[in-house]
Amino acid sequence: MPNRWVPITVMTLAALGLLAAIISISVGEEGGQAIVIDEVGEVQQLTGGIRQLGERLGDDDAAVALTLFTDVQCPRCAAYQADVVDPLIEEYVRTGGAKINFKNFPLGLKPVTLGAIAVVAAEEQDRGWQYAEVFMRNLDAVPDRGVTQEFLDEVAAVTPKLDTGLWEEDVISDQATAKAEADVELATDLRLSADPAIVVDGANGSETLEEAPSLEAVVAAMDRVR
Repeated sequence: MPNRWVPITVMTLAALGLLAAIISISVGEEGGQAIVIDEVGEVQQLTGGIRQLGERLGDDDAAVALTLFTDVQCPRCAAYQADVVDPLIEEYVRTGGAKINFKNFPLGLKPVTLGAIAVVAAEEQDRGWQYAEVFMRNLDAVPDRGVTQEFLDEVAAVTPKLDTGLWEEDVISDQATAKAEADVELATDLRLSADPAIVVDGANGSETLEEAPSLEAVVAAMDRVR
């Protein structure tokens, strides 16, 4: 007499397998939850309407040039961005008193990061600052295993006015990697410490401010070199 429990057991295992597949799809193939990117509107409010060309944000003829060296994958750099860099953009870059250049300066173990290359690729469309700002404001959404291509893609998808098709081509190009490497070489030549830094240039000279200089320190340097 056939054992009627065998087909029931098979059906049960099949159902469990289907359920597992559904759960896997719902949370991602590698077990991570969906990546949700926030604060896109705030980034557009900060940068929208300001002239941008490549790594530069602001008018080319501004009296003072700021060069920011930072790491988009570094949490303390993201905090510095919010506390110091964003106020500089709001108060001085938007009003034409200064322009600011973005340089990738990895502060971790990797000489060039995926985030740096992604920012450079966005710079090809004059959207590097928007991409970097969105990236840094959403570091808490980075998967536990670190920055992934999926995270880079999600940031690109919501970066204002970024053509993601062109960006996908640029992000794998040798040119993007070479530009990111050149940023690191410049930081090395300047012998910068392992913290965000700002170089301030004007008609009356140049000053290099290291170890995450305060907003007050940057403004004072701007007044001296103007």
